[in-house]
Amino acid sequence: MGLPEHALPLAGVVVVDLTSNIAAPFTGAILADLGAEVIHVEPPAGDDARRMSPTQGDGSAYFYVVNRNKTFITLDLRVPKDQDALFEMLATADVFVSNLRLHKLTQIGLDESALCARFPELITAYLNAYGPHQAEVNQAGYDGVVQARTGIIGVTGGTEPARAGVSVLDMGSGMWLAIGVLSALYQRSLTGVGSSIATSLFETGVMWSAYHLLAHQFTGVASTRSGTGHPAFEPYGLFSTRDGQVMIGVGGDAVFSRLMGALGKSELLSNSRFASNSARIANREELNKIISMALSSYSSKEAIALFRIADVPADLLALPEDLLHDFAASAQLTEIVVNEQMVKMPALPLRINGEYPPITFPS
Repeated sequence: MGLPEHALPLAGVVVVDLTSNIAAPFTGAILADLGAEVIHVEPPAGDDARRMSPTQGDGSAYFYVVNRNKTFITLDLRVPKDQDALFEMLATADVFVSNLRLHKLTQIGLDESALCARFPELITAYLNAYGPHQAEVNQAGYDGVVQARTGIIGVTGGTEPARAGVSVLDMGSGMWLAIGVLSALYQRSLTGVGSSIATSLFETGVMWSAYHLLAHQFTGVASTRSGTGHPAFEPYGLFSTRDGQVMIGVGGDAVFSRLMGALGKSELLSNSRFASNSARIANREELNKIISMALSSYSSKEAIALFRIADVPADLLALPEDLLHDFAASAQLTEIVVNEQMVKMPALPLRINGEYPPITFPS
């Protein structure tokens, strides 16, 4: 299953991946999944991601996710001969990806201006925590820390703020950087000249908070946490059934009409308190009680079956590991061997001519 390597769109592209942890390595993984030859350069102590819990063999769950399809080399960049080895690799590479902080890059001659002068065709891709502003350009930062700064933790959770349960800034920043690299590769195909691409966890967080920023400017009202709900739509969130919970999403009046019809509550459609989305938001507590009462006689599976027939967006509440048994995920889950154990890892969520890019690890 999966595309042959020669059919992948980035076949022939060489990437030097001097990264660690999660965000920037994910950029390399995306490029590798798309067919690039990605060489992951590690210090003698190894990438910190190898030791993130839980571990298997000489790596961790995170390490395997963001370093699949790569080859590995160890270099001690404090040693001149290893610095020379890195520059020899860069001389024939197409892309250089790094999340070393600027002062370290400058010390070794790997900063944007130095590499541009030495290798004008090279595309450089940099990722840091807080972006280009000088006060914090060398400041350390992790996903959860920057989630707090950019308001994501502030609007996540119920009675208490919560970190988003997946690393949205790490993975999102890695995606942005990969998108930038792809655009730079296209531009170079036209001009023959490389360019520098850069992003950060902070800039990604600012982008993810765009709705809340505009909503506050429109209303002057402070952002609040909505639990599993949504400040822009109603009804939207988790609702209890006879034996569990289901997630319902209503994004417009037509969907609300279908939901009320499925629950036998069509009379609410003419009620002024629920006739529009803004009215439903103003009366969300009352409406949610009505929906919960109607769902109390259904099992979760019965409710989802009912909503599917009525074309209402809804689904069962599950855990990530439930995807291992979800028929819809089965084609995307690729079997690989990690430390003699067969495991399933999600392929890149892109189908190229109907096929997912393949995964190998270790290479």
